[in-house]
Amino acid sequence: MRFGFFFFAEYVNVFIISALTVTLFFGGWNAPFAWPWDVALSLDPGSYGIGLLVFIGFTPLVLTLLFAAPIWLASARVKWWQALIGGFVLANLLVIALIGGVAYVGLAWVAGLLWFLLKTYAFVFIFVWMRGTLPRVRIDQLMDFAWKWMLPASVVNLFVTAAAIVVVSTWRPV
Repeated sequence: MRFGFFFFAEYVNVFIISALTVTLFFGGWNAPFAWPWDVALSLDPGSYGIGLLVFIGFTPLVLTLLFAAPIWLASARVKWWQALIGGFVLANLLVIALIGGVAYVGLAWVAGLLWFLLKTYAFVFIFVWMRGTLPRVRIDQLMDFAWKWMLPASVVNLFVTAAAIVVVSTWRPV
């Protein structure tokens, strides 16, 4: 159980670091591009009357039958109740996608939440991918690399930058 909590805490850390990285450096909840047009949706249920109730009552049944028919006709081994369950699942996925699309277009906070979660999960994927792909480095190898290569490279970088600043500040165009 201790190892399970340690493992869980490690992955919670991956999610937190990914969310902080997205928030601080990658625009947080903002989309990477501007939405090309302004959309205003009128979702007032009082203006639709009894037609909305009939639509809400019969649409799930019609969509379930529409999605179940190809499943039942495509295979002889599928029973009618299995086709109905498959049609019900597919119809619900379509309805959820449509509601999500309307919410994305009509509500700014849904779009922001979606972009934030997409960016965060992209970073979580990169973390897990790198952890599974790259070899593990022992601490003595890491310290050896830092002292023998990174410290001299940073000192050289410091001197090259200082020399470049001196050369650029004294150079005047003709």
